Amino acid sequence: MPVQQDHYGPPRPGVDKFPANAVIPRHRHHHGYASVVLAGSFTEASFWGLMPAQPGDVLLHGRFDCHSDYGQGGTCKVQILRLPWRNDRVEGHFRISDPDELVRIAEADPQDAMQILAQRIRPAQVTNLHWTHALAMALRSEDPLSLQEWAARMGVRPEALSRGFRRYFGTSPKLYRLEARSRRAWQKVVQSPQTLTEIAHECGFADLAHLSRSVRALTGASPSAWRASVRSVQPDARSAVLSA
Repeated sequence: MPVQQDHYGPPRPGVDKFPANAVIPRHRHHHGYASVVLAGSFTEASFWGLMPAQPGDVLLHGRFDCHSDYGQGGTCKVQILRLPWRNDRVEGHFRISDPDELVRIAEADPQDAMQILAQRIRPAQVTNLHWTHALAMALRSEDPLSLQEWAARMGVRPEALSRGFRRYFGTSPKLYRLEARSRRAWQKVVQSPQTLTEIAHECGFADLAHLSRSVRALTGASPSAWRASVRSVQPDARSAVLSA
């Protein structure tokens, strides 16, 4: 069973290569980054559900994204261009028409490559995904969800629900939902003027203490510490901090 790791630092800009059948267990990055697929194929399971990636695809990760990756096998190694990504508001599965051009630009200046990437990406169109993708999307939504009722509605046996979800996402539906909720709350803490009590209520936490424990477990700091760090920044620089 994959075990989530918490020690992944900022990815180094540049091209990485992996075996075609590589499996990277669920992990968490404390810094945002972009993965531009140059060769090979794999599937990533994250807060954005299942994302089958192939050359030309772009996977954008904001801070504290949790995901696992599974190579599709074959003879072609997976090659990925990693770039910094500082916009927590734009994440998920995208496409770009000329990934090789980004490689050439990134060799000279990764920041320039990041800016060009932001200008040229477009949403990826993916269909016929496994039922665990639909469950992941339901779990990360703000609507309350009964796993038993969802399984009955989708025709999934209850005993297969947790096992099937863990196989793809590397964690239980319950923990996935808590971490998705904690991350959504953290984003509100650093991006909105709402009080912490309002955020706790809006995101479905029992109380402020529950919010604090959950956000600290995900990010390493309490909501009040995050809020203080945002308030300590001068107004003209605050937008840069929120996207850092």
